[in-house]
Amino acid sequence: MPTVSVNTHFPGYEIIGEIGRSNARVLKARHLASGELVAIKHFALNTDAETLRRFRLESELMTNIRHPNVVSVREVALDLAMPFIVMEWVEGGSLRTLLKEKGHLDVAGTIRLGLQMAEAFKAIHPQGIIHRDIKPENILYRLLPSGEYHFLLTDFGVARLREQTQTMTGQSLMTYEYASPEQFDNPRGVDVSTDYYSLGVVLYECLAGRVPFAMTDSAGIASFMNQVLRTDPPALITSEPYLPPSLETLINWMLTKDPAQRLSDGNELRLLLGQANVEQLQASRSGVRSAPAPKRTMMAPAPVAPPAELEPYEYEEERRPGVNWSWVALGAAVVIALIGVYFFYRSQQATTGFGSAADSTGVAADSLNSGLMPVDSDSADTEEAPKEEPAVDSTATDTSRAAPADTVKQTPAPPVSTPDSTKMVTDTTRTAN
Repeated sequence: MPTVSVNTHFPGYEIIGEIGRSNARVLKARHLASGELVAIKHFALNTDAETLRRFRLESELMTNIRHPNVVSVREVALDLAMPFIVMEWVEGGSLRTLLKEKGHLDVAGTIRLGLQMAEAFKAIHPQGIIHRDIKPENILYRLLPSGEYHFLLTDFGVARLREQTQTMTGQSLMTYEYASPEQFDNPRGVDVSTDYYSLGVVLYECLAGRVPFAMTDSAGIASFMNQVLRTDPPALITSEPYLPPSLETLINWMLTKDPAQRLSDGNELRLLLGQANVEQLQASRSGVRSAPAPKRTMMAPAPVAPPAELEPYEYEEERRPGVNWSWVALGAAVVIALIGVYFFYRSQQATTGFGSAADSTGVAADSLNSGLMPVDSDSADTEEAPKEEPAVDSTATDTSRAAPADTVKQTPAPPVSTPDSTKMVTDTTRTAN
């Protein structure tokens, strides 16, 4: 009968059971029209005006946010006797449940949580929304087929817009162990950095299995607040075999007391978590590689294998800066051919020049002889007139020596040929007559 009684206040939904209860009650239900599972958050009947105001604000904030790392709102019904919000169903549960089951998260899971919460902050902070209650109970998860966790931020009941003033009601609803120092010291002046401090406490708890400052029965609220405001958090100790140094540094930075010095940028948080993820991967891979190293040393004490591996590398280095010998050979052949052509040309020139010089000498000698012969001929005619042989010889001499005279006159012409000599003989004969 309780189910039927509750169903009368949530028309269109079948209530399956209760999920949790804090400042509000959360039910698991099924939408009758679609058959989808949903979560219904509601307050009791006759809720005070301040609670309804915050409830209305939460519904408005969550309705305007559409992000895969923020729980989405399906329906809002605030005008009923029992106002409620219908949200998407996240089947895994809360991070608190996960920590109770496992005790703590491994390094990879913690980094993944930080990365996805950074994305959620990037979705709400630019809209001026400050959550103010980041804790494991308000982070839900679902298990993916890959075995990884997908985290979603929920419960904006204590959230406020940046321009609104802090109320004592909102301050009293915060969870002390995850509250930032300024939430105790200056609650009206909190900004987005308070969410980063609370996330730092969550990441610290995921690795260490405990919060840095815990509320105990023996210590009062004053002692606890003094620790949060003035005491540095204890050193982060985890059972994980390797803790990336950058992850520990990042968490300490997020737990800085002064909000002005604290990390408060989603993009920077993602970069630093990415660096921690790289360090984690390098450490895991180096661990895998270190195992076979001793076996190689034991099996091969003498370093024979390394030279064999380095030899091709050295060969490539030697050939890389070298020259192409085929081009060198071709160039040498071209040079030798040019040299041969040059000497051949010079030898031909020398041969042609020598013949020309010889001919010139002959011509000069003949010219001298030709100049002297008429004198000898006159004297021969005067002294030995009866004799005919000298005249014949003179004719022959003139015939052979007159040719060069014309040759000298025809200097631009080519060398004298045999037919030209015949013509010259004929001219000489005419002169003699």
